[in-house]
Amino acid sequence: MPMMKNVVGLDLGSHSIKAVELRQTLRTLEPAQLRLHPSTDDESDLPELLRRFFRTHHLPAEHVIAAVPGHHISSRRLEFPFGDRRKLAGAVPFEVEGEVPFPIEDLLVDWEVIRGDRNHAVVAAAVVQRKHVAELVSELSLANCDPRVLEAEGFVLANLATLFDLPGTRLLADLGHRKTTLCLLIDGKAVATRTLPVGGEAITQALARDRGVDLEVAEQSKCEDGIFQLGFNSSSPGALAVVDRIAREIIRTLESLEAVIGGAADARVSAVTLMGGTAKLHRLDEYLGQRMGLPCEKLALPASEEGAALVAGGDPLLFAPAIALALRGTTRVATRMNFRQQEFAYRTDFRQYFGKEIRPTAILAAGVVALLGASVVTQIVLDSRRAARLEQQVAQLYSEAFPDEPVPDNPIAAMRAAGVRARDRADFLGVYGGNRSALDLLAELSRRVPADLEVKFEEVSIDRRVIRIKVFSTSFEAADRLESQLAASDPFREAKIDGEVKASRRRDGKTFNLTIPLAVPGETS
Repeated sequence: MPMMKNVVGLDLGSHSIKAVELRQTLRTLEPAQLRLHPSTDDESDLPELLRRFFRTHHLPAEHVIAAVPGHHISSRRLEFPFGDRRKLAGAVPFEVEGEVPFPIEDLLVDWEVIRGDRNHAVVAAAVVQRKHVAELVSELSLANCDPRVLEAEGFVLANLATLFDLPGTRLLADLGHRKTTLCLLIDGKAVATRTLPVGGEAITQALARDRGVDLEVAEQSKCEDGIFQLGFNSSSPGALAVVDRIAREIIRTLESLEAVIGGAADARVSAVTLMGGTAKLHRLDEYLGQRMGLPCEKLALPASEEGAALVAGGDPLLFAPAIALALRGTTRVATRMNFRQQEFAYRTDFRQYFGKEIRPTAILAAGVVALLGASVVTQIVLDSRRAARLEQQVAQLYSEAFPDEPVPDNPIAAMRAAGVRARDRADFLGVYGGNRSALDLLAELSRRVPADLEVKFEEVSIDRRVIRIKVFSTSFEAADRLESQLAASDPFREAKIDGEVKASRRRDGKTFNLTIPLAVPGETS
């Protein structure tokens, strides 16, 4: 059974709260549920609203991912003449401090490398005041859905590129109720974001003013009929002006980022992708595309079957930000920003793991640990006894080898040292086979040669295994007799004439080479 983790992406929209629950296994990502609940204008009711929302839909609160609203975030693009992440960690806050009108102590900064190498780095940094993070963490904690990660609202949209088909350079535009969040993607990586304080609510208000109706009627008319009549004419100039403002702000944003995208927007940006509730407005994508002079499209379903299945439970336009947040907690992640740092870092409450449901498992685990401990102690005792027996045996061997010496604390080291000393002495004295020195061997040779045997040793060479002698004799018989005399006793029993007996050219007699392999007791020569 693969290990599973349920992740909830929580989008705290001003018009509705949306949650996407994904089930992450070791190999796959599975859909669980996509839920939506109308929001409220009374922010003091948010914790109670979230508690009811999670309770109603049985949403797990152990692994929640949320985001700091974009209007609280300031983004910066920074360049550095080095790419080491440890150096960047210290340099980014220092650079940010010089560009914002707040003390660095009052801010939280997170960043990601857009591109770079060892000698250069381009960084996208996000800055938020600590008080805004403190307020959000407090509200979510009161709602019993303490988030593990607090992302930057605009940057987190880049996670959609791991699921949806969003290639090349494009602008993601999340058209919300009260604001529009922009995210510039280059090859699936967020390089810049911006939040505009205008959204669907402004269109509704303009419709209500132009038509002399209340906001509820204007909202219903906007959702059912749209704002456009034949062509792109509109009976509400105010609503059209709001849409035009959004188009102008998108163009201004892209123009300010020409250095980032490498040229003019109409030549470099492949499309503007719309999402959010306001993106559902009839023909809005066509109108914005015409006004901006750029391809404009609504976020489409993922091309793969697996991706389409993940979002089949809800409208991708509405749930796109929540999907991006949920993906942040899975292996399909493109962003790593997190404002839950320093005093706001997420801390696991281990008390939840000791409830009634897990108590039997905990008792069983404690029993296993106790048995394992007993096994380890028993093994240690057995090994200790075995070591004591070995020490006694080594001490006995030392006493037998050195009967006149007391047993030292480390007999093995002492015997090793004694062996080294014996070998050094043998090398110094020239000890050869049979534990005899070179002098002993020469003396033994002299004793074994009969006095009446007329031979003369002209050259003698002794090494550890063999004696080589160049011999001069008066006859062939002397050579045979010498060989038989030496072979009659140790350590010369392997003595033999090596090669032929030759006549000497310089004098009257014979020369031959005698080879005597040395016999070592207990070995064969």
